[in-house]
Amino acid sequence: MLVKRTKLEKLLTILKDGNWHSSDELAASVSFRFGDTVFKARKKGYFVEKRQVAYNQFEYRLSVQ
Repeated sequence: MLVKRTKLEKLLTILKDGNWHSSDELAASVSFRFGDTVFKARKKGYFVEKRQVAYNQFEYRLSVQ
């Protein structure tokens, strides 16, 4: 039986390595609306960091607190 992963599971799988990931990468892997998924992850207690790397370009990573 094939189990479909949620967008949150996809996001956490990518970010769990602790490295910075571009918004383009997250949009391609999770959803073009990955920002909503980041919001939901934060509501569940995950600390997702965001940094600006260029004009209108951001990177994200999961920080261990």
